[in-house]
Amino acid sequence: MKKILMIGPFPDPVHGMSMANEILFHGLTVKGYKMDHINTALLSKIQSAKDQKKISFEKFFIAIKHLTGELVKLFRNKYDLVYITPGHSFMGFMRYSPYMLSCMIKKTPYILHSHGGQLGHTYKAAGFLKQALLKFFIRKSNGGIVLGESLKWMFQQILPQEKIFICHNGISEDVQSSREDIEKKLNRDKGQLRLLYLSNLMEEKGILDLLKSLRYLEEEKIDFNLDLAGNIEKNLEKSVFSLIDKHKDKVNYLGVVTGEEKRKLLLKNDIFLLPTYYPIEGQPISILEAMANACAIITTNQGGIRDIFKKNINGIECLKKNPSSIFTAIYKTEKKLRKFQKYNYEKAVNSYKADDFVTRIDKIITTTVK
Repeated sequence: MKKILMIGPFPDPVHGMSMANEILFHGLTVKGYKMDHINTALLSKIQSAKDQKKISFEKFFIAIKHLTGELVKLFRNKYDLVYITPGHSFMGFMRYSPYMLSCMIKKTPYILHSHGGQLGHTYKAAGFLKQALLKFFIRKSNGGIVLGESLKWMFQQILPQEKIFICHNGISEDVQSSREDIEKKLNRDKGQLRLLYLSNLMEEKGILDLLKSLRYLEEEKIDFNLDLAGNIEKNLEKSVFSLIDKHKDKVNYLGVVTGEEKRKLLLKNDIFLLPTYYPIEGQPISILEAMANACAIITTNQGGIRDIFKKNINGIECLKKNPSSIFTAIYKTEKKLRKFQKYNYEKAVNSYKADDFVTRIDKIITTTVK
């Protein structure tokens, strides 16, 4: 029985990486691994991409406060593998360097799983010294995992091909609807256009652009309802609620939804929207959850999205920072709604279940730890 230590963020806050870590921890436990973890989440609130890069006193204090105890934990226990989901900025990545150094000292293998599309850009933009540090810690790993084929380039200048692994994300079982529920959804009358935004409400995720696009729906007298769910980015609440008030009879902000509540929300709605230009976007689990509940998808060509979203197959691609383009995408999606919904459901149940995700990681662990 292999003993594995996972190091990375776990909920709260809820975001793609923390959700994936939680799914994986549970899934590997079920498969018989002896699991342990270190939760590196620093703050409980969602921040903008700009704020995430800042080194605040609060973040620094929390990190230092926990680091000593965490390193003691790593040294006192014998692990067969340490699985790390590092940050995407230089400082975000280097924050995990004490764990990597500890693994080197103890001769414990570690692998790095990048849950975004920014790490490669960070490396390319870094100066000689920073590049040397990043290269050192990445090369000492037993492998690097990326979310899709389009993101392999992030490690290709540093690791040999046989040490670069692809692992698409997966979704939690409690968010997956039954085939019977999906058939009822696909057979109901279309009626009102049912739209859903299910992600953290961040400017870079396109929430303001989406809300601004609603005026075009109003002008065309299209009957619609938009549900919004997720944490609101710090300092964005005033702007978000101001735009919601302009369409208050047709827009509902539901806060954070999880489990059965999330599943029912996805099942209720027909079109999922994520007009993101988030710089560290990887492979949003929210898109996979929407597909698993037969939603058509409207999104952008950002980060690793292209590995799970094909325009005119999963839905319609919209332009970044362009409310008019979002409206056009909604209009076009509605014309092929059932086609997109049916395809997405079948694709999700065949490729993106939680067990599929855990099995992919299990195979990587088997390959990297002899």
